[in-house]
Amino acid sequence: MRPRPSFDRELLIPIAVGVISILGVAWIFLTNYHSESPIPPTLETTAIPFDFSSLEAGTLTPFPSATPALEETPPTTTGTSPVAYPGPPAETLPSVSTMIVESPPALSATPAPGQAQPLQAGKIYDDTDPRVTYDRYWILLKNPGTKNAYKGTLHFSSSIGNEASFYFTGQRVYLGYQRGKNFGTVTIMIDDQTYSFHEEAFDLLWQSPQLVPGTHSVRIIHDSGESINLDYIEVLD
Repeated sequence: MRPRPSFDRELLIPIAVGVISILGVAWIFLTNYHSESPIPPTLETTAIPFDFSSLEAGTLTPFPSATPALEETPPTTTGTSPVAYPGPPAETLPSVSTMIVESPPALSATPAPGQAQPLQAGKIYDDTDPRVTYDRYWILLKNPGTKNAYKGTLHFSSSIGNEASFYFTGQRVYLGYQRGKNFGTVTIMIDDQTYSFHEEAFDLLWQSPQLVPGTHSVRIIHDSGESINLDYIEVLD
């Protein structure tokens, strides 16, 4: 058997250098390959353009607002009917310069159940008697200027159209008042009959004509002038 030839260890150095050189060349090649500039894409359009005409026209819903716009115009689209948007309810405000007069309903000769009972004959009733009804624009006066009035009180009206009303049982009625230069015209309606007098032109008492015995309705209306008043009521047989 032949002996194996001995390996020359001195050859390892050049072999190692060669291997390292080969690996270095390969590393440089790979680095240069990745650092090359990319090829710019072609400018020629390759996709088919999107056809927007195929979309169905729609209406966008606006975002809700805390304060509704009073003059907002709802959006519309071509080929479709406008969408109706409900607006805020119309509000009608009364004019500041307009006086709203509340008048009591027309009275019948006989009071309905629950209404004020009639004033009885043979007595004098103050203007503050609860059976006399005033609308809300009458003013109750009790001050040094009314000291000469019956029991020191007056009901005073300064607005045309104000009314007071009551029932009485008897044949005549007297209305007492306090006269003044600014006092206007009073219209008295007893049942269906109308009477009128001017407070300045007469004494401090208006007297009705003789009526048929029974229960009658009375309405006292401020017809004209700056003011009228009622002091007391007297009912006679």
